[in-house]
Amino acid sequence: MNQPILMRYTTLAFRNLRRRRVRTALTVAGVALAVMVGVALGGFMLGYRGAIDRSIDMLGFQVMIMAKGCPYEAATMMLKGGTGLLYLPADTFDKVRSDQAVESITPVFVGVAQKEGSGIRDGAKEAAFTVISGVEPASYLVMKPWLRLKAGAGFENGRWFKPESEDEIVLGFEAAEYEQRKVGDDFYATIQPAGKPDALRRRFKVVGVLERTGTQDDGTVFMPIRAARLAFNRPNELTILGIKLKDFNSFKLREFENRWLKLPEVQVVGLQQVKTTLIGLVATAQTMIAAVAAIAILVALLGVVNAILMSVYERTGEIGIMKALGARRGDIFQLVWLETLILCLLGSLVGSAAAVVGAGVVERAIRSLADLGVSGSIVSITPKVLAYAVLGSTALGCFAGLYPAWRASSMRPVDAIREGASQ
Repeated sequence: MNQPILMRYTTLAFRNLRRRRVRTALTVAGVALAVMVGVALGGFMLGYRGAIDRSIDMLGFQVMIMAKGCPYEAATMMLKGGTGLLYLPADTFDKVRSDQAVESITPVFVGVAQKEGSGIRDGAKEAAFTVISGVEPASYLVMKPWLRLKAGAGFENGRWFKPESEDEIVLGFEAAEYEQRKVGDDFYATIQPAGKPDALRRRFKVVGVLERTGTQDDGTVFMPIRAARLAFNRPNELTILGIKLKDFNSFKLREFENRWLKLPEVQVVGLQQVKTTLIGLVATAQTMIAAVAAIAILVALLGVVNAILMSVYERTGEIGIMKALGARRGDIFQLVWLETLILCLLGSLVGSAAAVVGAGVVERAIRSLADLGVSGSIVSITPKVLAYAVLGSTALGCFAGLYPAWRASSMRPVDAIREGASQ
């Protein structure tokens, strides 16, 4: 088949589709809707996996040592800015940092404090809580070198707190935005010390505000680890130890775990394990999502087949005349098949464009339905996803057009003309 003949058949196929504009538009819209759903869900599956990877990588640790409990629950709470309920003995830090496999290590103490409520509900003050992380800036910033102090009006004198201070804090970006605080402002919080009956109202001085990172650190209040442990009356305890190994691979990690799992009070959690487990949990939901997308595409294809079959039925007499004038069976097959292909191709292009334009709306809708526990974009519609959508829809269109094209090409000229005249 040479190019001029293909162009003539394509032009004729477009003309046939324009003869039933409403039906054509509705069929294209059905395909576009299915493709839009497929692209949006595909973008969500890809984007959410990437968000999990980024969130875990932005923890800055390769390995965490924490008190015995559920490691995946603890890691998930850390991703979301929460705190575990169990604590490590403080001397665990001294023991682990002497390990020859450790490149860098940082201790973290995490507690929850109640802020002075700023929300109003039913005329009463609404309780508001904040996560307080006690850290050592020198070792913590080795793990998270991307943490930067905000500069500009009201922030030009920002700095990290002094290790020996008891009332200096650094606010994450969102914590500062929510509280409307800048360098030099006071920050009040009510802390419940362990083993004490009464909560204590504390005043802190903001000495620095961090730039946005898109991680759990944005909503965190940082203070010296010694001051945090004293404030919560846990002077000899830690929440986690964040660790980077000199040689990080599965074999070295297993060796490291075996050494320190001998301590009765600790568990060792490799963040790669957590990532694999979380992605495995997401994969289950993604299977259901893929099933929904497949059903939507199947319904759209049935709509395409129905539309083309109706078109063939309405043009029975016309097809009979074409065959009587010398059109071969392959010519009729090709014409009808091209009409199906054009409908699916147009639908895939429209649906892909709609998915790209509406990606932000999809992301906001997903976040409004569930707290996914990750920061950053969770819908990633890449050129590869779009290419798969267009190619997949076109391939399915080729398959969907086979039966209508075969039915049209199989008509006998005399019968087709007689049936067309009786319609």
